[in-house]
Amino acid sequence: MSAANRESTAEPIRETLRGLAHFQALDAELFERVAACAELATFERGETVFLQGDKARAFYAIRSGAVRVYRATADGREQVVHHLRPGQSFAEPAVLSIGRYPVNAVALESPTELVSVDTRFVELLKSEPRLSVAIVSSLSMRLLGLVERIEELSIASAPRRLAHYLLKLPAQGTQHHLVVQLPLAKKDLATHLAIAPETLSRLLRRWQDRALIRTKGRTLELLDTRTLLAIADRDE
Repeated sequence: MSAANRESTAEPIRETLRGLAHFQALDAELFERVAACAELATFERGETVFLQGDKARAFYAIRSGAVRVYRATADGREQVVHHLRPGQSFAEPAVLSIGRYPVNAVALESPTELVSVDTRFVELLKSEPRLSVAIVSSLSMRLLGLVERIEELSIASAPRRLAHYLLKLPAQGTQHHLVVQLPLAKKDLATHLAIAPETLSRLLRRWQDRALIRTKGRTLELLDTRTLLAIADRDE
């Protein structure tokens, strides 16, 4: 990258990295050394970020757009692992430990801007205990979140999963009448919640008939948040 290009992307890189829990406790000098390991890359919808089995050359933080992380099964199907949005990062274990990407990653929107942190970061991590502590702490909290998600998917019913998901989305409106935007297409939402697409469609229709929600494309009005909270807490 030329000096002029690096200068133009330096602040967007800093802004994106500052948003990650990994680096929020670092002092300015150490943070700048991390930022020096990073570059800004732009992907179009459908463009591959990396493939399963590729040598791990960087981990990524999403500045804008979205990324689908998935595995290819033996029979050719896609098993979605994550749908990721701005402010999230991915592929750290591949760079820090595994050495290869265990999944595929593809951009979902045009443009999708990613900050890639290359393997120079590994050397910095080895030499800076402060950075090591910050990364271990951040990834441990992420692991805890994944364990909670596994428990939720294995125990909670489909209605509980959907209600819990909708109520966690950023919303506008009053306490009991909220408007949310689905960040995923409904087929991708079904995969994310481990619900069959037809089950998701039936649930949305039933809740609309009961005046719990109103749908228009990816816009959902949550008309009765009390009942949705009760479903999320117990069952339908």
